[in-house]
Amino acid sequence: MFSLMDKKQQQLTNMHTFSVAAKFLSFTKAAEELFISQGAVSQRIKQLELQLGFMLFVRLTRRLKLTVEGERLLQALNQSFDLIFSEIDDIRFKELRGELYLGVAPTFAQSWLLKRLPEFQAMYPNLNIKLRVKASPLNFQHEPVDLAIYYSERHHAEFFSQKLFDEYITPVCSPSYYENQLNTVDNKEPLESNQLLAENFSDLTLIHCSESLESNQPQHEWKLWLGKQSDEQVKRLVLPEASMIVNHADMANSAASYSMGMAMGRIALIEEKLHTKALIAPFESVSSGRAYHLICPQGQQTRPRNKAFIDWLMACLSKA
Repeated sequence: MFSLMDKKQQQLTNMHTFSVAAKFLSFTKAAEELFISQGAVSQRIKQLELQLGFMLFVRLTRRLKLTVEGERLLQALNQSFDLIFSEIDDIRFKELRGELYLGVAPTFAQSWLLKRLPEFQAMYPNLNIKLRVKASPLNFQHEPVDLAIYYSERHHAEFFSQKLFDEYITPVCSPSYYENQLNTVDNKEPLESNQLLAENFSDLTLIHCSESLESNQPQHEWKLWLGKQSDEQVKRLVLPEASMIVNHADMANSAASYSMGMAMGRIALIEEKLHTKALIAPFESVSSGRAYHLICPQGQQTRPRNKAFIDWLMACLSKA
């Protein structure tokens, strides 16, 4: 009679066999890899399917195909095995090595994170950084990342979540676009910026960006900024029909610098373009109501490589 420990060990063996068979989609190749017979592979897979209560493979005439449940299990196992082997490396070599996968929005990576990463690399030269950029939030269950940086309006209670900093937004455009679209040449007296905006708003081309926002609300930041203005005339402005929509903030900022329109800039991501005068920010900034959060599954924040990155990033922010 098998003990509970024996059953768990058998299940782990069966899961490893499944992961190899799933990699090759072949019991024959899995048997060669594991140095067992094809019949033994088939038997282990059948045992595992009985233990789990669902099918893992669809047996076709000359090949195997993973079921939906099989694909989900394979993904979970691969992540688990990667974690186990990376921890073993940390223990064996007593230093941080291997790979650290970071999930980041494209413009945050390009405009904020990349210029700071050389310092981290110098501290941990044997730790390879793998950046996964995506304009929408990453899903830890389906995408292999250790840590992610979200731009969001809420605290993520289901994860370990470390707030980095709040974001502010402000309209930005090129100096020439401002002169051509919002100039005061025909006015006897210079107008205040709010009056300029109110009088010329309908003639502007607005550039909307959906990066890190729900894709069905790319106009959100412009509406938010208008709604937070103290000037009632500006607050009531209706978004003009002429617009451009992009899914990367850097693309929106670049389009604005090329005088294609006026974009809503996120302050942390436009510092360099403001410094070089590629963009100007002629109006006030307001809180976006969102912040950047460092996220990972609960418990993973104490892993040596994750903790090293978290500690370094927080130290960077404390210097700012």
